[in-house]
Amino acid sequence: MSNQEAINITKEQLNAFMDKDWEKWSSVCAEDCVYDEIPTHSRIEGRENVLAAMKGWTTAFPDVKGSYDNVTIDGNKATFQITWRGKHTGPLQTPEGDIPATGKNIEIRACIISEVENGKVKAFQNYFDMMTMMSQLGINN
Repeated sequence: MSNQEAINITKEQLNAFMDKDWEKWSSVCAEDCVYDEIPTHSRIEGRENVLAAMKGWTTAFPDVKGSYDNVTIDGNKATFQITWRGKHTGPLQTPEGDIPATGKNIEIRACIISEVENGKVKAFQNYFDMMTMMSQLGINN
């Protein structure tokens, strides 16, 4: 696998997430994929379970879009620095319970590290600025 392939597959998955193209998203995700959402301490295993988490994010932020600020590669691992933007118009699922829609916009920075194996995303870690997101939503913990 070339470095470019890891970048392309990760970008395909990220773009499918933004487009809510779940068939495409699933096609580039390994069946035994592991998603590690660092700020929420959530580790989710299995494509269908990870897909449910992704759908949860787009339920809370249906218009979410990300801009790619920087991309690096190390073997089969692609790292994307992203700025996410969206409006909170649906319930946001959290480990402590759902947060009702606030109608407020977010703009947060994130870093996604994706491990690609056999042409599919095998694992990915999502590091994002939870404190800024909660502050922008007007939620104080």
